[in-house]
Amino acid sequence: MSHLINVLLPHCPICGRQDNVVFGFRKDNNDIYSCTECRVEFLDPQPSDETLASIYNSGYFFGNGDAEASQQVALSKRATARLYLQIIAGLVKGTRPRLLEIGCGTGDFLVEARSRGFEVAGIEYSREAAEVANANLQADAVRSGSIDSVKLSTNAYDVIAMFDVIEHLRNPAFSLKCLNAALKPGGTAVVVTPCLDAWSRRLLGRFWMEYKTEHLTYFSRKSLALLFESSGFDMIRFVPNYKILSLDYIARHFERFPVPFVSPLVRGIRTLVPSRLAHMKIKIVASGTMAIARKISEASTC
Repeated sequence: MSHLINVLLPHCPICGRQDNVVFGFRKDNNDIYSCTECRVEFLDPQPSDETLASIYNSGYFFGNGDAEASQQVALSKRATARLYLQIIAGLVKGTRPRLLEIGCGTGDFLVEARSRGFEVAGIEYSREAAEVANANLQADAVRSGSIDSVKLSTNAYDVIAMFDVIEHLRNPAFSLKCLNAALKPGGTAVVVTPCLDAWSRRLLGRFWMEYKTEHLTYFSRKSLALLFESSGFDMIRFVPNYKILSLDYIARHFERFPVPFVSPLVRGIRTLVPSRLAHMKIKIVASGTMAIARKISEASTC
């Protein structure tokens, strides 16, 4: 019987082993497993391409069509981008460092990075979002596709950033190796992702708002460090992932991704707070971590 159970268990996406993998729970018709050694959680089986395509529709990237809400979200993203750039700017030297953002959305971070002197480029899964990003940049700097489908130049970039992307990837280990190959020797990778060590995860447990069908892998700091090491990086460190959000944005998020008790509570608070205050931007750490790593000088292959 134990042999049968081991055959049925999936392999850990970090270490590739089965013997430390255990079933965790079921959420939204998805089975979530964990590796007790690597401290990673993951969906198995992963959703089909058709299921993910139905999630990644235009509404996923552009919201519900509310112009005011979209403008407020863009302002929050620009403010968060400036926070990220305060960290990233201190990691590179020289003039006009080359920066690539994978999963750049409508280009808010790239616009801010260019204003700080970076030469910017992007890759975005959504063709519509890529077109908006290029319009915002007034340049043909963003290509439509994924890190797996777009051929990246080798040893080309000083910095590559992925913000809230790696948890969506089917094969994060392969993707990080591609990222490594595209970096210059000594270049920097910056990855932001929901983290199992976050206070919100410890508080909410299996009701954590980051458990979504489109999130295929859930990392701890330990599992991220192991993944970076196996992909050709060193000098790995973690910093708190602050974002600039508003009460209105948080309320909309919990409406879209309901959490028992929390969503009704936030909804009630939002109804009591005047819009002027609800749109005020605040700096908070919610559910993520920022991982920063250096490419080892030896070239990687993808």
